[in-house]
Amino acid sequence: MIFDTSYSDKEITRKINQAVGLPFSWKERWKMGGIGSRRMTIHEISEDYKKYLNADHYVSTASIELRPKGIIIHFRHKLQAYSWIMPFSTLKIEYDNSLRLESEGKHIYFDDPKNDPFIKRMIKLSTT
Repeated sequence: MIFDTSYSDKEITRKINQAVGLPFSWKERWKMGGIGSRRMTIHEISEDYKKYLNADHYVSTASIELRPKGIIIHFRHKLQAYSWIMPFSTLKIEYDNSLRLESEGKHIYFDDPKNDPFIKRMIKLSTT
């Protein structure tokens, strides 16, 4: 599910926290070596979600945030900020030279993610 997170909204924050857990504390973040990825180029996204991205002739990027029970993919379209929630219970991760994330029948592909340590942390957290 995608939420418009351009502005603070307590109801949206509650739904996000309920789906993927509260944010890690600063101490947990430090122990983990960070909870956020670098920006990655989006190669492909589910047809339903293309409306949230820039036009085809622009490069669209996103970053991933780890949460205790899932991940949040953050991206922008024009002046709007969006957060795509993917609980670990429905998340499928494929990683080789590219990164494919799939949840609830929707997918996103990233080209050559160059976030190897972060992706390994994400995979480890999703399997525990």
